[in-house]
Amino acid sequence: MCRFIQCLIFWLVFPNLLWGASYYVDPVNGDMGNPGTVELPWQTLEGVLSRKKVFDAGDTIFLRSGYHGAIVLSSENDDYVTIEGLKGENPTVSRIQIGKARFWRIKGISISPENAKAYTRHTLVDVSDKASDISIDNCMLFSVRDSSGWSADDWVRKSCIGFVVSGTRIRLTNNHLLNVDHGKIIVGEHNIVENNIIENYSGDGIIALGNHCVYRHNIIKNCFKVDDNHDDGIQSWSVGPGGVGTGTVRNVVIEANLIINHSDPNQKYKGTPQGIGCFDGFYENWVIANNIVIVDHWHGITLGGAKNCKIINNTVVDINRESPGPPWIVIDKHKNGKSSTGNIIRNNLATQFISKPDIGQMDHNMVITEYDDFFANYGKFDLRLKAGCPACDAGSNEGITTKDFSRNNRLHGGTVDIGAIEFVPESR
Repeated sequence: MCRFIQCLIFWLVFPNLLWGASYYVDPVNGDMGNPGTVELPWQTLEGVLSRKKVFDAGDTIFLRSGYHGAIVLSSENDDYVTIEGLKGENPTVSRIQIGKARFWRIKGISISPENAKAYTRHTLVDVSDKASDISIDNCMLFSVRDSSGWSADDWVRKSCIGFVVSGTRIRLTNNHLLNVDHGKIIVGEHNIVENNIIENYSGDGIIALGNHCVYRHNIIKNCFKVDDNHDDGIQSWSVGPGGVGTGTVRNVVIEANLIINHSDPNQKYKGTPQGIGCFDGFYENWVIANNIVIVDHWHGITLGGAKNCKIINNTVVDINRESPGPPWIVIDKHKNGKSSTGNIIRNNLATQFISKPDIGQMDHNMVITEYDDFFANYGKFDLRLKAGCPACDAGSNEGITTKDFSRNNRLHGGTVDIGAIEFVPESR
């Protein structure tokens, strides 16, 4: 009887694991007249979706290698239906458009106009404001795989935006974006952007415009300056009744991201992006913690118009000794003159701090001038603290996060370190 009850509970809690059907799609050997079984697969995902096939909660559509077309999702499921590349296979599509859709999970797909017969510049994944509960994981998104031969004009004319997300409860995790124009533009609310790589981008790495969103453990590197865009690793602005700068963006977490100006000193069209640049607030109840920002600019972390925001335990350094820079951390008043209030800037390690009146608390921050006195290997972007450096055990334990940039426990000993990475003796 106990065994029966255990099984019954499992069925009730995890029904999709037991009852979902599996379907197969194979552009090389499939046929749209087939039933979609492993022996008799359908031909393309685009073909399957265009026929308005209805899937049940827990179903999985497995994709084999080959080109599956341009994907449009427009059905609302009762629970998650998964579209997944089979292990060891390389399914490709040219783009994904998600309209009025709900409960879709997409995993392990290559998304690029280079996959199609004719190259067309477009947004690689577009999630409308009518979409919700969408998960996109472990996908490869790129304009072209190799942009080394591109001119500045090629970057302007050919590079694609990676994600534009206007929906709600969208999860973007473990994706790799390569050679794109803006990595992610997030407008919708309650979205999570985590563990992604944005590599080789013109414009901005992430544009964070939605309320109640989390941006965590992303790598943003190699900015290409090819036009007059105001480039940032992570950027935000508010929009209200009077346009840009007249609203409020609320309850955003920017945590443990790595922003690197460029990883190759010989990179063509090297940009000088700002790190985390938010100039048109207000920003309310933001947490910016445990990030590493390595840029060739003055703005390392800047909020213009902030209320009750926390900038805690970040490391902000210059990529070189030349102008522009060195980068600072600052909270300033709104551009309309209204004051920033109730904020905290604490436990940060940076090349500059700009102190503004009445913004809130600034304490336990440290200015760094000689990188080799602090870091394991600054030249190779290894910003772990050296044993006994001035930042060790020099912070305040008030309001800190439980984990650091490297996912280690924030406290080793009685007092927190200053900066994004806590010194852990056993890791040396």
